[in-house]
Amino acid sequence: MKPVARCILTTAIVVGLAGPGAMAQTVTVDTLFDVSDFGGQQRVADLPGADGRVSFREAVAAANNTAGPQTIEFAIPTDEWWLVDDIALLELQWGAFVVRDDETTIDFSTQTDFTGDTNPNGTEVGIYGLEGNGWGTPAIIIDASDCVIRGLGYVWQRGHAISIWGGHRNRVVGCVTTDVEIDPYPDHSAFNVIGGTAPEDGNTLQSVSLVCGADDNLVIGNHVETVFVGASRYCDTSSRNRIGGPTPAERNIISGFGSYSGEGFPIGAGVEVSWATDTLIEGNYIGVNEAGTARVPQTGPVGVDISDSDNTTVRDNLIAGLWVRGRNHYDGRIFGEAVRVNSINRDNLGTVIERNRIGTDHTGLNRIQTRNGIVVSQFTGIYSPHGTRIGGTEPGQGNLIAFCDVVGVGIGPLIEDAEVSGNSIHSNTGLGIDLSTWSGFDGVTQNDPGDGDTQGGNLLQNFPVLTGATSNETAVRVEGSLNSRPSRAYRVEIFANAECDPTGYGEGEVYLGAVEVFTDSQGDADFTVDLAGTLPDGGWVTATATDIAQGATSEFAACLQAETGCVADFNGDGDVNTLDVLTFLNAWNAADPSADIDGDGDVNTLDVLAFLNLWNAGC
Repeated sequence: MKPVARCILTTAIVVGLAGPGAMAQTVTVDTLFDVSDFGGQQRVADLPGADGRVSFREAVAAANNTAGPQTIEFAIPTDEWWLVDDIALLELQWGAFVVRDDETTIDFSTQTDFTGDTNPNGTEVGIYGLEGNGWGTPAIIIDASDCVIRGLGYVWQRGHAISIWGGHRNRVVGCVTTDVEIDPYPDHSAFNVIGGTAPEDGNTLQSVSLVCGADDNLVIGNHVETVFVGASRYCDTSSRNRIGGPTPAERNIISGFGSYSGEGFPIGAGVEVSWATDTLIEGNYIGVNEAGTARVPQTGPVGVDISDSDNTTVRDNLIAGLWVRGRNHYDGRIFGEAVRVNSINRDNLGTVIERNRIGTDHTGLNRIQTRNGIVVSQFTGIYSPHGTRIGGTEPGQGNLIAFCDVVGVGIGPLIEDAEVSGNSIHSNTGLGIDLSTWSGFDGVTQNDPGDGDTQGGNLLQNFPVLTGATSNETAVRVEGSLNSRPSRAYRVEIFANAECDPTGYGEGEVYLGAVEVFTDSQGDADFTVDLAGTLPDGGWVTATATDIAQGATSEFAACLQAETGCVADFNGDGDVNTLDVLTFLNAWNAADPSADIDGDGDVNTLDVLAFLNLWNAGC
């Protein structure tokens, strides 16, 4: 049996939408027994039946058969309550309660107005399934549009608390129950909202499922253990669904998910996307508490699990606390990945992971124990994720990935095109970026001449070799070379670090900028790049190389400690004099990148002013 949470379905009541003469009406349920003894056309006007009471089944049938918007409220006397003494448990004996009339509102929260707040931990009306063999079916089915369910409580002995099978623009709000699913196959259901931005609209749920033709739906402002978005090859994909949003009010708190298999292997994810298209996961707290300060105990080893899908975006989330110990046969083994991108039954395409905080608290300054940060890998040797982008080249696209027990970013051995750009990656126990071989995430993979080795993540792209680094109050100059495949364009990204990684390679705490290089016929390219920014005293620089056409990024280069330099000593002879002015002006007239003194990416008169100010100051 799946646990059920309370939920509220609420819809706006607009007189006249159902046509001339259609009036909004309210029906009050005053018994918890599952009976139906009213006659006539079984409309609202025919209530109550012979027993003088109105059951929930009668109220739903009357709403379905009466034109116009209807509201169902609750006032069940406490002398009928049974099994538990703090809520009215509606009996369900004769199949699901099916809502087929548009603009129906079912407001379970009105029971509180009748009896008071008898259940401080939830709402006052739940449902108990007494129907034989009914455990796999829903308690409430919505097959209509513009309906609202508000304040449903716990549901026992049913497969789902609420299922939306058809229609559009329905809302489920204020419930504390087991789950909500949108499963309209073979039709499609769109623009439904689970939760809301008002404090009273968020649900507390064990799960939300958007499957098989659930399109353009929102899941916002809830406390939920797990969210599933997707389908399978046997039904229509689910498209353009959004989990969370850009504002704090739209944030879902997703935690407490997962379970153990019979052999003790931990399974489950906070958000799982499988066989879906254009899913957006944005602004959520996953694996942590509502304050974003600590891990919530859970068994599921993955924060966001993406497979067999197209164009999934994971943006602006806090994902941490993914650290689980196995049991039984897996006792002693530790599992955990904040984000996993993989393929099982088809290629996964175009995943974007940007602007997230992974392995940290909400400030980004403190550790919340996490096993691995982002892992892109394959489940079998047949299919593979392609076109995964972690961070980006535009300002603000980078992720913060820090304090992980193993790798910050891990790329599996069959992955050919995972781009890792513009991120802040630091303080991870293993490598910041680890290109796996068939031996697993095994530490630094050294460069090979001509970059011909391909038996590993991102085809084991070679990293740059840094040969010089100087810094002053405003800029950093880095020199180095790259040996890789011949006659190809690469983007070399430069990073600053307060300390060098213990391995001597990376990590990349502060992204300084990038330079594009083109290898010659031998696969060699030299570079000198001046970047705006500063380094701490004794600071270090490192770099990555990305094959631009392939979209494959290397591990971090060996870090190099920067020397304190003097920009005004432009010719590097150790003396600041007029020869430096002449050398600078020659470079400036030639639009050489070294003359970009202010590091804005453009060589112009502002650079002349910046250089002369430094020259007049003596350095």
